Amino acid sequence: MLNIKRADTYLRTSLFATLPREKTTGLFVRYTHHPPDPRIDATIIDVEHAKTGRFGIGWHFLVLVDGTVELCRHPLTCGAVGRDNFTRSHIQIGVVGGRDRETGKFSETLTDTQREALEALYQKLADTLGVPLEIDESLEKFTTVQHDQDEAAEAELEERLDRNEAMTTGVY
Repeated sequence: MLNIKRADTYLRTSLFATLPREKTTGLFVRYTHHPPDPRIDATIIDVEHAKTGRFGIGWHFLVLVDGTVELCRHPLTCGAVGRDNFTRSHIQIGVVGGRDRETGKFSETLTDTQREALEALYQKLADTLGVPLEIDESLEKFTTVQHDQDEAAEAELEERLDRNEAMTTGVY
């Protein structure tokens, strides 16, 4: 069963105008290059992407560790992951994971629940748009060499995750 929801907080993508996509020809699916942590969601990645100069999270959808799909950008607008034709013609989907927590290196972390959510999302998008979609799901092709995070960035992420968790549970 496909569970799509809006992010728990307002994302920057709702504050800034985005360009409409003229034509959708496919789906672009990549890991977020995080450890598969259930605390990582669109709110966390929205902050990270904003720090790189984007107007918030770059993906249209984000598949969480538990298989929940978060809507991050309007699906008929241009995405902001990569600087090629994929941003203009593809719906972009991020999958939380892709990095081993212990080694910091690339790791195939896709869970069965995430795979089921992706398959259901692919079908839903193809049915909704009424067109066959090319799926560029190259999860295994990209390593963290392109997305290295230093220890300070990792510590900052952990601190932010712990702070968000404390705020939602009421334990400060």
